[in-house]
Amino acid sequence: MNGSRVPIPTQVRRPFQVFVNGVPKHEGADYEVRRNELVFVEVLVQPRQMNMRSYARLMFWGRYKTEHSVDIAYDAGGRRVVASGLEILPPGEAGGESHTTE
Repeated sequence: MNGSRVPIPTQVRRPFQVFVNGVPKHEGADYEVRRNELVFVEVLVQPRQMNMRSYARLMFWGRYKTEHSVDIAYDAGGRRVVASGLEILPPGEAGGESHTTE
């Protein structure tokens, strides 16, 4: 796998669930954990920051560009927590070790 990378926040511990645009993704099939990053099979597109020009364009022509949002759900202190809107990095060097945080 050598698609987009998403840094795993330091507070996230296994087990965790990964979602892209609200759809569950599966380790091994959709992504791998390398060091402290998720490495996806596909290239993901970080959402753009909206400005006045983009709002005007949205109002008149709509917005049809594919953008992705990555969320990680995990347990912390006995409750379910979601780290949402994580940063999406471009594809990088393959390799690295598995994330072994317990």
